[in-house]
Amino acid sequence: MLILLLLAAGTAKTQGAYDEVRETDDGKVVVMRTFDWEIEGERAERVTVHWLLQEDGSMRYDFDRQPAATQDAYRRSCALQGMQPSRGVGMISGEGTIHGFSCTDLR
Repeated sequence: MLILLLLAAGTAKTQGAYDEVRETDDGKVVVMRTFDWEIEGERAERVTVHWLLQEDGSMRYDFDRQPAATQDAYRRSCALQGMQPSRGVGMISGEGTIHGFSCTDLR
């Protein structure tokens, strides 16, 4: 199994990105990060990614919790590598990190 993990740092390409923080009914904190997702060969599109804030400050990404437009952008990004979105859980942390996702080749 081959896994490709991509992380993006805050750059001029992400100007206009912003976060909304909400608490779920069960007391969890969700960071809804909106930014322009650049997909090779296509114009950047505005998407919102839902991250679940962890106690240590890292954020958890779960493909199934994402809005349909975000899932679609994720699928198209992975397809460029001949892969598909990983269905597990991903984590990001670190100053300047705005987004991360992983693609899997199940061959």
